[in-house]
Amino acid sequence: MKTLSQVLFWLGIASIPLSWAMWYFGADIEMGRQVMGNIADPALKAVLKEAHAERWGIFVGIWPVTLLVLSYILEKKSAGNKG
Repeated sequence: MKTLSQVLFWLGIASIPLSWAMWYFGADIEMGRQVMGNIADPALKAVLKEAHAERWGIFVGIWPVTLLVLSYILEKKSAGNKG
């Protein structure tokens, strides 16, 4: 259980710069349906790309908190089982 706690901790730490990168480069990343290529209006396309990057950053930005909290819970649980 201690190893899993450490893995989750380091994944949480590593996902912080990942969330920054996804926010910065997220406008160019389009998974699933390719929608941006069908939009002809450049102003609308720019606004939608910016919104897409914001959503990616928020989505990935939730990962560090989740992973760090899970790491903390597992660490406390394994410490409680020893005593």
